[in-house]
Amino acid sequence: PAAQKAGLPFIGNGDVYNWEDVSGRSGDPNLSTVMVARGALIKPWIFTEIKEQRHWDISATERFDLYKDYVRMGLEHWGADEKGIARTRNFLLDW
Repeated sequence: PAAQKAGLPFIGNGDVYNWEDVSGRSGDPNLSTVMVARGALIKPWIFTEIKEQRHWDISATERFDLYKDYVRMGLEHWGADEKGIARTRNFLLDW
């Protein structure tokens, strides 16, 4: 591809929801890496799945704790005012 000839990275993305999606694309010689986007919003634990190359069926309590951390970090990053809350909600709920 032109990106490789120019020395630019070529990043594969889209529909990455588990470690198998990453593993399948990692073997593509045309890709420099794989991007996890919406999959991380849906399953914030996807990076553990990728690292350990296994499906991780976590409990409802563990899921809730992850989402609480996500909201806390969102409010720290975007602010706890009306605009920051709206931004955090948007990323948490708009998929």
